[in-house]
Amino acid sequence: MMRAAFLLPLALLAPSIAAAQQQAGDRFQLVRTTLVEQRGPGTMRSSQNSDALIERIVAVTPAGVELEYSLPPGSQGGDWTFPVRVFQPQDGPRQLRDRAALEARIDKWLKDANLTRAACGHWVAGWTAFRIECDPDTALRTVDAFAIGQLKLVDGAPYADAQAARPAPLRARPDGKGFTAELAVDPAAIRDELARADVAAAEIGGQALGLDAARKAHAGDQIAGTIKVTIDLAGTISRRTRIATWTITRSGRTETRTTTERVERRPIQQRVDPNSI
Repeated sequence: MMRAAFLLPLALLAPSIAAAQQQAGDRFQLVRTTLVEQRGPGTMRSSQNSDALIERIVAVTPAGVELEYSLPPGSQGGDWTFPVRVFQPQDGPRQLRDRAALEARIDKWLKDANLTRAACGHWVAGWTAFRIECDPDTALRTVDAFAIGQLKLVDGAPYADAQAARPAPLRARPDGKGFTAELAVDPAAIRDELARADVAAAEIGGQALGLDAARKAHAGDQIAGTIKVTIDLAGTISRRTRIATWTITRSGRTETRTTTERVERRPIQQRVDPNSI
């Protein structure tokens, strides 16, 4: 099962620089690695995890690109989320192609797990802690977190981030091999994430904590920071590196959190059947 995480919906989902080169049948491996480091007075903690998806180009049309996302072969665990097919229009956000099929898979997954819709939205602890999702758009948000190949990369275009106060312009790198952007974090968005994380931790621990109470507990947090994004386009492999650093000051104590997320998109070489030559 994909690990639960705060996913970052990205803007700039219009045609990419490489869109004209995409062909039906092309396949890519998308690997996301996340490192979180927390430093406070006399303390230092870190955690790291990685996950992956396979992206397949189903069709390239004047209206946009149809794509299918699936888990890599041999992935352990599973839920209803993948495979999922989406459509990336020439202008605008991605759209689910198989919403009805996903709804049916949600019902089957709940039944197989001896759960009902009443379990939706709740957190449980297994090999890893995860949230029981029953919204088909969950698949779309997961896909968006891996977005590289379908991003519109134009100098000066606005780049948005769910943790940022406002979009910032993309800047072409002097070497011509990518783009950068720097954004200021949105303290309200961070406080809300912290509150939701507290609610999840309480539920996993068998304790009761409402979202309003959790938000009130973080209302006085002083938060500041930046999000730096670098997109590398050298060769056939593309990468997006996002480094979010923010400080939280609470009751006179300051903690620094740095999240480094790297997504790499590399083509999967197609095997040629010697009998077809």
